[in-house]
Amino acid sequence: MSKFREPVIYSIDRTSFVVDIDKQVLRQTDKPENEISFIRDLTDFGDHYLLAWNENTKQVTTDPEEAAAYIIPQLVQLDPQGMFEKYSIPVEKLQSMSDFEVIIDQQVLAGRKQNILPQIDIAGEQFVVDLRMHELRHAQHFFPVISLKSFELTDDGWNYEAFYEPLMKQVVEIDPKLLEFPQGVIKIILPNDIGLDPVGAAQIYGMDERELLRRHPIQKELKAEIIPLTETDIPRMIRQNKEQLQRDHQENMQKARPRNRHRF
Repeated sequence: MSKFREPVIYSIDRTSFVVDIDKQVLRQTDKPENEISFIRDLTDFGDHYLLAWNENTKQVTTDPEEAAAYIIPQLVQLDPQGMFEKYSIPVEKLQSMSDFEVIIDQQVLAGRKQNILPQIDIAGEQFVVDLRMHELRHAQHFFPVISLKSFELTDDGWNYEAFYEPLMKQVVEIDPKLLEFPQGVIKIILPNDIGLDPVGAAQIYGMDERELLRRHPIQKELKAEIIPLTETDIPRMIRQNKEQLQRDHQENMQKARPRNRHRF
């Protein structure tokens, strides 16, 4: 949403909410912590959403006995200008589109439905993402193949990371006792399975495809993040190894030093 534009306000049961296009939520104006998610809390019927609303607590509910049904317009109807600013689709065209059609690139999705696998750029080389085989295949030569099992998941679980040798086009292990930077090695960070191929991930893990795509739309151009080794833990490892080597050397010198002999 543009910072220079007045927020769009929508009222539910005499309660005012700000329409947040970026987060796909309705945020209560006087209680910002209270949000209604278009993905999590509303049922998408294509031309409108259905909200199960507790009129007493003014909250979303899952209890059918206390739920009142409210029809909520699509985001393209609530805030067409905001949708235009985010997705660069003319307002007049938005009028004939659903939120799903706007947020998810339909041409890319159609290609994926025809089993056209996504690709990712790793250090200037294109690799085909094949989640079923759990591998990345060089797009031009189909070799080398990089197993996704050779990557580690980041602590938050949202990315893969590994050390990578661009010349060999392979993930490599770092010697824990190294004393200098390994020649030509970099660190790369990729999205996890959902980020790499949300359609494939939904099929493999049995997730709702439409909901997953709303949360994680297909990315047209995937590209691995390149991290120089100087910005990783490698410099600290090298420093500690050199310090340990120096300590070992001093200890060995102490052991080798000749002992004084007593004279009688």
